[in-house]
Amino acid sequence: MPVQDPVPPQDSTPPGDPSPYAGGKQYPWTERLESAVDDPYAAGRSYPWFSPMAASSLKPQGPADGQNFLSGLQWTSATNTWGPVELDRSNGGQNAADGSVLSVGGRTFAKGLGVHAASEIRYALGGQCNTFTARVGVDDEVGARGSVQFSAFGDGRMLFGSGVRRGGDPALPVNLSVAGITELRLVVGDGGDGTEYDHADWADAVLSCEVAPPAKDVSLSALAYVSATNGWGPVEFDRSNGEQGLRDGEALTIAGRTFGQGMGVHAPSALDYDLGRTCTTFSAQLGLDQEVGRRGSVVFQVYGDGQKLYDSGLIRGGDPVRQAVVDLRGVQTLRLSATDGGDGLAYDHADWADARLQCGTAVTGQPGTLDPGFGEGGRSSVGGVATVTEDSGALVVLGGQFDLTRLSSSGVVLGRGAATLNGAAPLNGAASALALQPDGALIAVGYADGQMVALRYQPDLTLDPGFGVGGVVRLRLGVAASQYDSDPVRAAATAVTVAPDGQIVLAGYAARPFSPAPGVTLSDDDFALVRLNSDGKPDFTFGENGTVTTPLNALLAGGDASTDKLYGVALQPDGKIVVAGEAQYDANNYSSVVARYLGTGKLDPSFSGDGLALGGLGERSTFHSVAVEKGGTVLLGGGTGRFFTSALLQRFSPVGEAGTGVRFQFRVPENVQLFQTVVTALLLQPDGGVVLGGYAGDTAFVARFGADLTQDLTFGAKPGGAVSGGNVPVGSGSLIGLTQDPQGRIIATTAQFTATGIEGDGTVRLFP
Repeated sequence: MPVQDPVPPQDSTPPGDPSPYAGGKQYPWTERLESAVDDPYAAGRSYPWFSPMAASSLKPQGPADGQNFLSGLQWTSATNTWGPVELDRSNGGQNAADGSVLSVGGRTFAKGLGVHAASEIRYALGGQCNTFTARVGVDDEVGARGSVQFSAFGDGRMLFGSGVRRGGDPALPVNLSVAGITELRLVVGDGGDGTEYDHADWADAVLSCEVAPPAKDVSLSALAYVSATNGWGPVEFDRSNGEQGLRDGEALTIAGRTFGQGMGVHAPSALDYDLGRTCTTFSAQLGLDQEVGRRGSVVFQVYGDGQKLYDSGLIRGGDPVRQAVVDLRGVQTLRLSATDGGDGLAYDHADWADARLQCGTAVTGQPGTLDPGFGEGGRSSVGGVATVTEDSGALVVLGGQFDLTRLSSSGVVLGRGAATLNGAAPLNGAASALALQPDGALIAVGYADGQMVALRYQPDLTLDPGFGVGGVVRLRLGVAASQYDSDPVRAAATAVTVAPDGQIVLAGYAARPFSPAPGVTLSDDDFALVRLNSDGKPDFTFGENGTVTTPLNALLAGGDASTDKLYGVALQPDGKIVVAGEAQYDANNYSSVVARYLGTGKLDPSFSGDGLALGGLGERSTFHSVAVEKGGTVLLGGGTGRFFTSALLQRFSPVGEAGTGVRFQFRVPENVQLFQTVVTALLLQPDGGVVLGGYAGDTAFVARFGADLTQDLTFGAKPGGAVSGGNVPVGSGSLIGLTQDPQGRIIATTAQFTATGIEGDGTVRLFP
């Protein structure tokens, strides 16, 4: 967005010149709003239309990042009071292309729409876009005169109202969610004092669009396309093509048969979809819609990755329904094309009725091997500290600096977000964990400026300004550093989970005061739990103002210092909170700890007598991950031995009794005395087994264990090859996050600590 130094707005009419509006002059203009006639084709009319281009895994034929300037899109209708709507220039006078550079409040903009109140512009989105952004105001060409009001509507619902904006006011930023919306309507009205000099700018008006492949069987009218073109107005969903406007068709009807779902198009038409190689079959009922009678002729064609897979041959108005069933196994790109029958496009209203995809049955492979349908040979270069799977099948990866990347189910970048709001600097800290709320928002936790934080991102990956302050809740739990405890991180969240009602539970640690002797106050780290309501406000029914800290000094250190940290958290179905961590109670001794808290924040006395249980098979140990199994047993992963030289899996009963533990190695250590090996992530499987992630030295691994905690040594083995030992290397470093997609495929994202901070390695997908 080019920006020039602000200059005071000037009166654009020389002194003494008459007002161009004198005498009530207007130059009303419309486009694509002609009334219906018996034969619009004979009248020479034409309404070709194309959609925005969404980011996807398909080869870009437009903006690869899904950014679509409105000045480059085809509206479905437009009206303006003073000549035509202008593209990338101000409204100017009554003629086309007579405006100047868009300028509001002294700032100029290269892109946008110049209009004049009253004005209305409509765009068909097809449910494929996520956000609409712009900067709005009265154009500087009218000086300090003019007053307007901007409004934006999505499917008839008001999304934005600017209030009155006057000449000389600075540009007002607009940032709206348009997720799922099929029609965007932009309206400019006068400011209550008539329309004189009401030259208004939708500057830098952009639609950001992204789509993900289907994760399950779906009706095609419910799946957003990557892009679409149509010969007569926009593509229609669950109705016939109709006329040039959106939603002006009738029920889909072919040869007397009516269909509830499908797409109504007009030749020439093409719809492109990203399947991500997850679908097996396309089916549809084809024909010309009954609204054109026995007129029109079309040919329906289906393409997969550029190869023609189906051709209907010529179909005429009144012909019976034609069924199409097409094999899509291994197909990434689906194109549905309707061409004219060689006699022009007149009355070529074509229906893809009952169009459906059978999906979610992608090619499978040997468990634990890379899935070539993801990224490049099973790997994406985007890595991080945690990842979640969204309902659409897309992935969101959390980077070490609270940056987010959304990947399609085929591993293509669909969008990015960062922990900044209104140009603010990124947070000074590090992220550790990510969770998905029921409404699709994302919760990231870690620390910033030395204290625990939680951030909420909206589905479009922007910070939610209604959550905390600017999308960030800062939890100042740690006391100030002293000469005896100079660690700059005074409190941090290391894990997060979300309850079904959207409540957020953070687990970590905080530097809290303790007194080893009368009159002496020091600080050390204690367990810290926080529960927030879904909007980020503290849950005052939990602990003290939503916070609980638990010191283990008396339990393990005889009242002396004990560094107690939580690394894992899980919720039981009854709302109890299970946490996992460690206590370092002198220079050489660590104890792994599992604890259970009631919904009030108090330790649960029905768990190990006092809510706390120690693990580790009688030697130095740590727990870094926890999962609650069916029946209430608790599975924990960590490390044991001096310097945690063996990976550890251990199970506890529902009442906190320590069960059998398993020690193992991800790989043969170079130095058994110094080679640290720890399990840091657990992913429960439907058969009672567990997929786990961890690190050994400078390499991250994934492994699978059965319900009896016996390692699956065939996991990751090549078909027909030797058994690999069951440990699959997936990246560098000691940070790994695990999730799985709707097909049960295992996704691991990895990162490592570097001299400049946390750096992502990559994300892989393994066959389950």
